[in-house]
Amino acid sequence: MTSANRRQFAGISLAAIASLGVKDVWGQSASPETTPNGEWSFTDLEGTTVTLPKTPTRIAANIVTAAALWDLGIKCVAVFDYAVSAYPDGDHIAWGNIDPAEVINVADADGNILAEELIVADVDIVFTQSFALGDPSQTLGVPAEVAETLEQIAPILIVSDFSSTDVQLDQLVTLATALGADFSAPDVVALQEAYEAKVEELRTTISKQADIRALFLAAYPDELYAFGPGGVPDLMFLGSLGMNFANADSAAANDFLESLSPEQATLYPTDVLFMDVYGSLQTAEDLAGEPAYAAIPAVQANQVGLWERDFPASYAGVTHFMDTILATLQSATPLT
Repeated sequence: MTSANRRQFAGISLAAIASLGVKDVWGQSASPETTPNGEWSFTDLEGTTVTLPKTPTRIAANIVTAAALWDLGIKCVAVFDYAVSAYPDGDHIAWGNIDPAEVINVADADGNILAEELIVADVDIVFTQSFALGDPSQTLGVPAEVAETLEQIAPILIVSDFSSTDVQLDQLVTLATALGADFSAPDVVALQEAYEAKVEELRTTISKQADIRALFLAAYPDELYAFGPGGVPDLMFLGSLGMNFANADSAAANDFLESLSPEQATLYPTDVLFMDVYGSLQTAEDLAGEPAYAAIPAVQANQVGLWERDFPASYAGVTHFMDTILATLQSATPLT
């Protein structure tokens, strides 16, 4: 058994590149500031402060950041990320509610920002995510070798990291507040209330299903990957609500994922499986067709759900994610 990081896993799931990484070790948070002369100022997660003459309106952002801002009434003019380049029509969960016709893709095929496209988009600022604060090579969409060139076109701020999903949501709410989002708008209030209600519903369900052990996997006929409950933002969030993970005590629990062989499919006694949307085997029927996976009790009991990764850390995005977890968890019964 070996553990793997986001770079090693990129070959398995290129479409998921935006959601792979390592945990934040800095523990900082973004904070908006107002200067005495009315300028707009913002300090990002790495302590970088940008001050502009006025609140930026022509914004470029990685797609999940842009989608989170979109739901709060802040519409970016340009987006980037692999999910943008690979799914230009918006048929990917990372797009959230963004209308692809209303934004410009400023990235290459790998999702990295192109200087010439950024110039054409005439943006005031760029917002992005870091997989490891303090490591320039881990800044999404901004390769270290071109970072200086891009920053001459528009300032770049890191506004979210690889913390738990609920922490990422708070980071983006902080950013939206600084950009002037109206949190009293009826649609925004409704989104927030729905999110808060869903958190309590999921917390209650997890408590009632305390005996249920869950495992998040990416399965292929010849490959199997178990995701670490302490190494993936989605799972860290579920853990904060009390979810019982089958691999919580494994040596790789705090890694992004652990590489297993299909023959090790029953290594962790499990009641419910959540299958990575990028894996080639996603349903109980898919898994039952492979001898190595057919023996898993959760497969035999049809207690298999889909794990839709790469959703925006927005009220709407996280609510949808919780709904997908509830759909499988609520009716599950102990098997092991």
